[in-house]
Amino acid sequence: MREPVKIDWIEKAKETFRFHRSKLLSNNKWTLTLTAKSLKRSVGSVSEDIMIARWLRTHEEQLEKYDTAYEALAFIRDKKKTQDLEAEI
Repeated sequence: MREPVKIDWIEKAKETFRFHRSKLLSNNKWTLTLTAKSLKRSVGSVSEDIMIARWLRTHEEQLEKYDTAYEALAFIRDKKKTQDLEAEI
């Protein structure tokens, strides 16, 4: 039987989101770039973590099945593409 994977990437995404949100709440001029600089990370990686954290609200069960953030992001991007294709204007 496969051992459960410790999902550090989920906690990292949640922590990034919490940090960014707390800064936004205390400073309405706060930006994603400032979060990235504060965390000494790229804007892209911070943006991906925030996207994962947002999707965890509605798709936590699905995302927890993945071993890496990369796999979760592929799922999210596929779902977003499907939603975009199904959307009517």
